[in-house]
Amino acid sequence: MRGNEKIAIVTDGCCDIGSGEAARRDITVVPIGILLGDGTQTDSARFTAKDFWDAVLADIDELPKTWMPSPTQFREAYERLADEGATHILVVAMSSGLSGTCEAARQAAADASLPIEIIDTHAVTRGIAIIALAAAEARDAGLSFEEVVAYTSAVRNSLHINFVVDSLEYLVRGGRAGKSAQVLASALNIKPVLRVFEDGHIDPYKKCRGAKKAFAELAKRAVEDTPGEGWHYSLAITSKPELEATINEALAKADFKASYDGPFQVGIVVGIYCGPATIGILTYRRPPLPQV
Repeated sequence: MRGNEKIAIVTDGCCDIGSGEAARRDITVVPIGILLGDGTQTDSARFTAKDFWDAVLADIDELPKTWMPSPTQFREAYERLADEGATHILVVAMSSGLSGTCEAARQAAADASLPIEIIDTHAVTRGIAIIALAAAEARDAGLSFEEVVAYTSAVRNSLHINFVVDSLEYLVRGGRAGKSAQVLASALNIKPVLRVFEDGHIDPYKKCRGAKKAFAELAKRAVEDTPGEGWHYSLAITSKPELEATINEALAKADFKASYDGPFQVGIVVGIYCGPATIGILTYRRPPLPQV
């Protein structure tokens, strides 16, 4: 913090940051709305990743639905933070290529009483968290608001997200793929490898026969995405923690060189589309923080 600046960090419920971690790092999370199959309304703060996967693995008939935070929710968060003494706010939002959350945050900031910067992460799930946590790290190191924004943007620009879905069933159920594609993929044991592209949209870039080839492709792409030194990576896992060892073995065979920041569980916002046994790799750089 420089001078009298007090910087608040805000993100949304797609980030999969738990309430405990958010409190420890002083990050405000505006929740995603959730409608359960029985008609119950809740949100990402109360219906956790564990709750979701426990329900999915119990073979629920109807997947929950989600909706983005409203401008009113962001405005209320901004006003509360200002009342608590914030002089600047940095919002780290879900990809605008997949949701209107970023635009809702911008609309709420239009008439705010303090400076607010919105960063479109072009990311989902823990990718958002990586960027938000980088912002908190820079703030806590005493950087100015301008420097925090620049550092956070640098981490955002380095991020790559690639993942393999075990089945197209959930993409079909969520309206993101056709039934015929699911039938064909199942018959041929095809495992799509998907990428979150630079503008934030998600598309498959490779179709592999069998999980072993798909995991090898995932590792190959991780190597290609991380030239030079200073890279970190995390693993996104939905419901099978044993996949952590499997992917790390594939990465070792591919001679992947990066510091491992550990696994995390994907929450409902992404989980309703990718389904159980999904595994992803997030690679990113955290530049050295400037000296204050």
